[in-house]
Amino acid sequence: MSTILLVDDEIEFLDLYTEVLELMDHRVLRARDGREALHLAQQRHPDLVVTDWQMPRMTGVELCQHLVQDEVLRDIPIIMHSAATDPHAPGVTAFLSKCAELSEFEEVVNQALIDSGAEAQGPPHGPRPSDLSRASRETLWQRDEACSLMQ
Repeated sequence: MSTILLVDDEIEFLDLYTEVLELMDHRVLRARDGREALHLAQQRHPDLVVTDWQMPRMTGVELCQHLVQDEVLRDIPIIMHSAATDPHAPGVTAFLSKCAELSEFEEVVNQALIDSGAEAQGPPHGPRPSDLSRASRETLWQRDEACSLMQ
């Protein structure tokens, strides 16, 4: 079982991705901004960090800078997710749009873990929307609506 640090200032996305990662049999640490995430990473040494790009107090880019400068944390793979186009940040191993399908989210998480030497986990085809709580399905629906307007 891998430990994944999930960082997002939008509680709905934090809840949705937490549920997805838990359905994939991962332990999830949660942070609402980069500063809180850095503290958790220093204390718990997660196997993977999945962070939003734009957050208050410390952005995802600033978090990445701190992680790669830390000798103990620099090898932790980082997935950046954002509604913006592919933002670049130090140490980011993969970028994932917030508009990505859940199956793509699962794929990117599993690949980042495999590339770092950990094993992929979870059901063979990942969690389906019907596996999610009502609140997470609603967040997913709202996200899909917002993403369709951006296209």
